[in-house]
Amino acid sequence: MDVLLWLTLLFILLYYWFDTANAKEAAVAHGKKACRDMNVQFLDDSVIRYRSRIARGISGQMVIERSFRFEFTVDGQTRENGFIRLSGQRLLVLELDYPDLSNSDQSNHHSNRIYMHTSYSEESDALRSRTEKRSDC
Repeated sequence: MDVLLWLTLLFILLYYWFDTANAKEAAVAHGKKACRDMNVQFLDDSVIRYRSRIARGISGQMVIERSFRFEFTVDGQTRENGFIRLSGQRLLVLELDYPDLSNSDQSNHHSNRIYMHTSYSEESDALRSRTEKRSDC
């Protein structure tokens, strides 16, 4: 019985490790694409996971929601922050702290926060039909 318990724990840890590695690859791909679309440079070719939690996915199942941080540069000199939140492998939110370059005074450096939320076009009908069935929604 102890062997079965240890094998189950080992399987869960391996699954979490591989799933986190796949989520990290997805976050890097989303970050690179967003930086390419915004005409900025994605730095260090990596993201850092700073939060993981269990949450309910868009179709109602339990998924691991992970938050990542990455850095990018607009001018090649300063590093700015970006944030990505994934639900499983699906992108939920991508946020960029894009600097305000209209003011040439560097001591008064302001940041404009750009939020990019994903739309669930293929699953929005499923979500709508689920909430229409419930009386409390």
